Amino acid sequence: MLEYKESATWESIKRKVIRTALGMANCRDGGTVIIGVSERGDRFVPEGMAEEHSITYDSDQIQAAINRHADPYVRMELRRVEMDGKTFLAIIVHEFDEVPVVCKKDGVDLREGAVYTRSYRMPETCEVKGQTEMREILDLATDKALRRFLRRVNAAGARIGEIESDAQRFERQLGGL
Repeated sequence: MLEYKESATWESIKRKVIRTALGMANCRDGGTVIIGVSERGDRFVPEGMAEEHSITYDSDQIQAAINRHADPYVRMELRRVEMDGKTFLAIIVHEFDEVPVVCKKDGVDLREGAVYTRSYRMPETCEVKGQTEMREILDLATDKALRRFLRRVNAAGARIGEIESDAQRFERQLGGL
């Protein structure tokens, strides 16, 4: 999942990036915000970042700004990419670790208690309003919980095999009587 932003200072786009990060964290495989790409009509133009904009981005500040609004935390990475003599920034947002991310603090275009995701209808971050988006988030959380459970079962030395039905167990206990 990709989101493009044109060259701008961190201060001027941080509200949009925070909302986008909260939404991407609740999606399978997360997503990436690429800064330095402009939208011209129906085209994306890789213009790169102005140096005076690029120097305003600090990984720790971005992480802290996002996590002031996230519960639990959002994991992200900031990468600088040089291509064709142009600089781009990639803010890589990882999907949540265990439970979905909830907005813990009101902000511009953010509501405390809301769950955000990326819409499949159009490229935008939106508050979860319906069962389809919520079901996708809950399915992802369930998959993660099941994998954690299976790792614990294996670590304990237990084996998960076929589950015997009550009728099968009764027949086995009868021993052919």
